[in-house]
Amino acid sequence: MFDQSKVDDFVYRSENLAKSLDKDEAFLIISQEIEGSEAAYLNDYIVALNFIRNDKVLDWIEINIHRTTNIGLNWGHLAASSHLSWSRASKWLVIGRPLSLVALDGIMFCTSVGERLNQSLWMRQIKPKLIDNPQPEVVANTLQEYLAIDNVHRVRVITNRIIENLFDARQVNE
Repeated sequence: MFDQSKVDDFVYRSENLAKSLDKDEAFLIISQEIEGSEAAYLNDYIVALNFIRNDKVLDWIEINIHRTTNIGLNWGHLAASSHLSWSRASKWLVIGRPLSLVALDGIMFCTSVGERLNQSLWMRQIKPKLIDNPQPEVVANTLQEYLAIDNVHRVRVITNRIIENLFDARQVNE
């Protein structure tokens, strides 16, 4: 049976580890505990890796994404928190599912504009951006090409949101 207090305790301990240890050491401890966790807890435990804010987490995602079939926003949230680059995200789009779904969600978080009221407090505080600052036209064209391959509702909605964000006039002010 799923135990939410187990998740809450793990996330609390992980946040403290990330604050008190070197990021590499904290990453090693947290990721090892996640890798040893029951599959039922994976999607909840990955929240703890948000505190690391290191691209090593992106490598970890590539290795571990296949442990789950339910790719929720939390994976994209984690990617955006971990200094996602357009270079990496576009590679994930080429690889396809499940990494392409993580890429799309991560790009969406990294291109959001305005107050981000529909996003977590964490996203509102860190305001992630794609670290290699791609040209909006490059991103939009690549996403349109991806839509030709994976044209399901979820992908269409996220792609449209990203493209709107890329060309939103408020981007100039942020």
